[in-house]
Amino acid sequence: MAVANIYVYCGEGGWSVDDVNRLSESISKRRSWESHEGISLCSLTVLTNESSDSFYRQVKVKPWDFEFEGFWNTAHCYQAGAKDMHDEDKVIVLTQPTIGVELIGIPMLESAPVQGSTENAAKSIAEEDKALVKEQQLYPIQQFDNWWNDETDMSPFWIGVAAGTARWIYNEFKSAYEEISEDYDPTCYGLQQWLECDLEEQLFWLNHAHGINAPYHVSNKDVQLQRNELWESQVRPWFASADDGYGWRGLGGDEEAELFSYDHEYRDISRQVSFITFEGDTSNITEDEYVRWWML
Repeated sequence: MAVANIYVYCGEGGWSVDDVNRLSESISKRRSWESHEGISLCSLTVLTNESSDSFYRQVKVKPWDFEFEGFWNTAHCYQAGAKDMHDEDKVIVLTQPTIGVELIGIPMLESAPVQGSTENAAKSIAEEDKALVKEQQLYPIQQFDNWWNDETDMSPFWIGVAAGTARWIYNEFKSAYEEISEDYDPTCYGLQQWLECDLEEQLFWLNHAHGINAPYHVSNKDVQLQRNELWESQVRPWFASADDGYGWRGLGGDEEAELFSYDHEYRDISRQVSFITFEGDTSNITEDEYVRWWML
C-alpha cells in the first residue's frame, strides 16, 4: 500500500477511461508514484466495469458490483478504500475528473488522522480543538476551500480521510441512500452538501492551503476570467497570511500571477494550484488549446 491511496469511479455519471488515464499521466509526469528510495508514495485505483486493458499500467483496475445509480456509485470508493487499507491508511476520493499540476506530493502525503485523534496532522491544531476532537470522537477530514462559488463551503472534488473514516462515511451513505438520492443532486456538489449538512457535527476539517484546488471549465474562457477575479478576492489575501499555516506555496512561481494567465510571456497557471478539476465536457478536452498547452 502507498502513503496516499486515490480512488475514482469510472462509469455512468463518473469518470471516463480517458479522464482516469489523464490523472495517471499527470502523476507520472510529477514523478509521484514512489520516492527515489523505492517507497510507494501514491496509488490510483479505479472502480469500473471497463476492461483493464483500457487503462495505463499504473492504474489499479478493480471490477465492482455497483449498487447505486449513476454518480452515486462514487460512494463505493469509500467502501473499497476501507476494504483495501488499514484503518490508519490515507484514502483520497476524487469525485470529478482531476489532474495534478504543481507540488502535488505535499497535499497527497499529508496525514489524515483517525477518528478522535489529531496525531501527525500536517499543521498545528489549537489545544481546544485537539480536546474537542478527542472528547467528541470527531473524524478528521482533509479538504480544500471552495473559493469559486457558494454551493458548498469546501471543494467537493477532493476528500482525504483515514480508511476507518472512509468506512464510516460509506456506511452512513448506504444507510441513508434513498433519502440522499431524493434530497441532493447526483453530482459532486450534492455529495459534498450531504457531508456538510448531515455529517458536519461529526467531522473536523484540517488546516489546508488556500487555492490548492482550482476548477477549469473546458472551452469556456469567460468562466476562467470570472474565476480570475474571484481568485484575487478569495485566495490571494491568504498568500501573505500565516493563519492557515501555509500562505504562498508556489515554489519557483510568480506570486503576482493571475490564476489563469492568457497574455503573458511566461505565466500560465498560478503555482499556488496543485490540482485542476475539469468541469464541462471532457470528451473533447484537447480541443481546448489552453488545456493542451499548459495542463496536459
